[in-house]
Amino acid sequence: MRIKILYLLIAILLISSCARPYRKINISSIPFKENREEFNISYSVRQGVLYNMKDFFYAKKEMKKNMSLIAFKIVNKSELPLRVSDLQFSCGASVPIAPIKVDEFYNELKQKAALYWLYSVGVMPFRRGPAKPWIYLPFGIVMAGANFGIAYRANKKFKTDLNLLDLTNKIIQPGDSIRGVLPFKNVANCGDIFITKRE
Repeated sequence: MRIKILYLLIAILLISSCARPYRKINISSIPFKENREEFNISYSVRQGVLYNMKDFFYAKKEMKKNMSLIAFKIVNKSELPLRVSDLQFSCGASVPIAPIKVDEFYNELKQKAALYWLYSVGVMPFRRGPAKPWIYLPFGIVMAGANFGIAYRANKKFKTDLNLLDLTNKIIQPGDSIRGVLPFKNVANCGDIFITKRE
């Protein structure tokens, strides 16, 4: 009976600490509800992107690290091209905030794929009958390989998405709009994020 309970506890521990797959960020499906007008620009903001895309593993790490991936839709209403890097972001109406680098955000949130190889030392004792000798099945290698593969692919897709949707160096042509994401740090308590053009 004790051995069965031990196996059950080990199984629960392994399942709860398994690698998680990643769901692609579909920027066109993000609901931008509020539209704000500022001098020559119109914009909408959506916080909680990872949570809304049901990437709960990354969303939980995002909250733990006090980081936020925020989606923006920005329309350039001026007659000149507009660089996203020329925009000023603020928490509320007065506290200036700045995006962090995508690589920094990724490195903090990515799954530690190599750690899953620690599973490879796991074995499962088994015997066919009371008088038969114990056989040790190396289930850990299979579990380690599967978890490493899942985490590696998830991280690769996550980084590809971030690089593809990153607005940092984008230029918005006159009359055009753009959708994408920017990572921030220490903005979890921001009710609203405002955008203005730097003078």
